[in-house]
Amino acid sequence: MKINVDPSLGLSDEEVRQGSKSYEDWHWGLGSQKVVDWKDPDMPPTLIECGRLIRMHVRAPGGGTHPRRKRDTMIELSRSTSANSHVAFDPEHPDERLYLLLSPSARPTIKERFWDHNNLPATNLNQMAAHAGGRHGKRRDYPSVAVKPVGVLTAVVYYTHKKGDGPSYYIHQMGELSHNFPILCVDKKGRLWLAGGNYTCPSPGITD
Repeated sequence: MKINVDPSLGLSDEEVRQGSKSYEDWHWGLGSQKVVDWKDPDMPPTLIECGRLIRMHVRAPGGGTHPRRKRDTMIELSRSTSANSHVAFDPEHPDERLYLLLSPSARPTIKERFWDHNNLPATNLNQMAAHAGGRHGKRRDYPSVAVKPVGVLTAVVYYTHKKGDGPSYYIHQMGELSHNFPILCVDKKGRLWLAGGNYTCPSPGITD
């Protein structure tokens, strides 16, 4: 599944071909032609779906203890929400940036829980990424969006089909190699963002 997040931009035949190739490579030979109109001008024009977003593991921000030694809080999506939520990456970004695309129907609940009842100050997404560090933290190419931290993202769970594996749940531990973790953030619209981190998204799957 390719995700065209701004249908007003349109997709050329070549962009559709490249998107199909990126999807097929990432899913180890399993192709798809479906395009989802996401309609969000703050997102890149084309994203490639890794899978349906199922669950996020986060640690409270702050403190000096390594995130792996703290206790996770799990944010698990309902089946209906997950059916319309995606983990996706930007194939045109030099570091293949990840996006957590939350179903619009779930955003009011996420906004209330993590923005309205969050006493931490709102910060520009680029500043939050710089604070998180990693290859994504070094770049100042995030959209100008005010966000609040939900916590350090230690793992993400998604559901997808990959050739040879069949329908499967995948859990990716963030910061596996570098121990550099992105920060899961929320904005006032209830959208989720990943700030910073050292991961990339080559065809074998999310790395680090």
